[in-house]
Amino acid sequence: MAGRSLRRGPRSCPLVVAMWNMGAHHHCLRLRDTYYGDDLMTGNQPRTNALIAPTVKDLPLGTVAELAPYNQQLVRAIEMAQAGHVLEESELIQLEQSREDLWDKLGAEKARGMVDYAKRAAQAYGFVLDNRGTLVFPFQETDHHRVGYESQFFESDPETRTLKPVSIDHTRKRVIVFATGRAFAEQNARLSHLTTNEALRNARNVMSAQVYLTGSRLVADYPETATQVVAVAYDMVASEEETPAMRIQSILSPQFMHPVSVMAAERIFGEMISDAGRYPNGTLHRSAGKISGEPLSEDQIIQNLSQLVLVGGSVGCCVVHQVIRWLEEMLKDLGLSNTVCVDALKSILTIHLGPTTVLPAQEHCNRLSVVGKYDEFVFAGNHTSPIVSCADRLGSVLVPDPLAQDSFHVVLDVPATIHQDSAGRQFDPIGTHFGHSMKHYTNGLKSLGFKDLIETVLNHEGPYSLGTVISELQKSGQLDDRVRSGRADANR
Repeated sequence: MAGRSLRRGPRSCPLVVAMWNMGAHHHCLRLRDTYYGDDLMTGNQPRTNALIAPTVKDLPLGTVAELAPYNQQLVRAIEMAQAGHVLEESELIQLEQSREDLWDKLGAEKARGMVDYAKRAAQAYGFVLDNRGTLVFPFQETDHHRVGYESQFFESDPETRTLKPVSIDHTRKRVIVFATGRAFAEQNARLSHLTTNEALRNARNVMSAQVYLTGSRLVADYPETATQVVAVAYDMVASEEETPAMRIQSILSPQFMHPVSVMAAERIFGEMISDAGRYPNGTLHRSAGKISGEPLSEDQIIQNLSQLVLVGGSVGCCVVHQVIRWLEEMLKDLGLSNTVCVDALKSILTIHLGPTTVLPAQEHCNRLSVVGKYDEFVFAGNHTSPIVSCADRLGSVLVPDPLAQDSFHVVLDVPATIHQDSAGRQFDPIGTHFGHSMKHYTNGLKSLGFKDLIETVLNHEGPYSLGTVISELQKSGQLDDRVRSGRADANR
């Protein structure tokens, strides 16, 4: 792209990288065909058993801590597993200790200031900062163009296991998934020498899998249900570069708004709140920057925004956060009162699965931010140590956000690079995606009873308090005993 001001530095690992699978019999590292894991057949994709030798820079923490003993040891451990060596207990303990040492060091650095940490991360990625200390981000000045998609929304086709164009029906209950796929496509193409079309097909199947996982784990009676579960089409050009840039910029410039977020917000909410015309890409007609249209009635707006859940995964969490911010701007632009704006925001639930950056608090929003205790991708970009420590002090997986009344963190102890199961300590960095697996996240939420929570809010019309919903489900026994209300400072 001519004139790009975001300089490409060392090869970076995207937040959604190629899914690999540790073969049970041959211990060979091979590309997993899709993000479904063991959930769906994957016969519609090209298969490959090509061995892949990841470098330190291909690891979640490899760019911000290239020389750390843990990253060096992890690469060697993966190479040993490729060669058929099963790591001994003593080797796993040593690797686990190295991980704890690195996490303690990076956690202390983050505690001194996330802005300084983000600036160092930007330097490690080779990005350029302006005189305000924020990224020189090209899409602040450049229009974003969607590539490779023929629809605004997609659903997961149960027969073909891939995305199928669909129109969203605002008369139904809706779960909209902000799926990620481009970075996966680019990483696969780079590491496995796939053609562009093969890589894009893989990306679309990854996105289809994320829709399926969300629906099958978190929506009652999916797919035979009254709830429509769809992916919204948003895309990032050059996302192996742009994905880390977006999460870093979210810390350095919390008010930053990516054009894909604006486009997605207007595509989703436009016809729910206004009679304004729309361009083919879903954005609204404007005049002198203002929406060219009248707002719908206040009751109609609240009704349209009710029974709606937005689910972000990985960098999609950042997009969901910005989409809600832009909804608020749209409502104000239409001249609606503050009371209506607040009621509109409180009629929606947002769920962030594995947020890979710090998400600023959002007043008046119902929000669940879900982090894996040992998710290396989340830890690389987010400051999760205080949240995990708070969960341990509370003896609960649920941590209230002290800065927003109806915002909660959920801490999941799901499989990761090194984890314990009934058979003992396990080493599975690739199969668990270094702890950053949507399958494990959605399974973890389902096991705690959050499917009932989602069903409850999908059946509710009008504004509500997420804290009140959680308390009522706790009293009725629909949430697991580990989901307990409490008050503690998640910033400690």
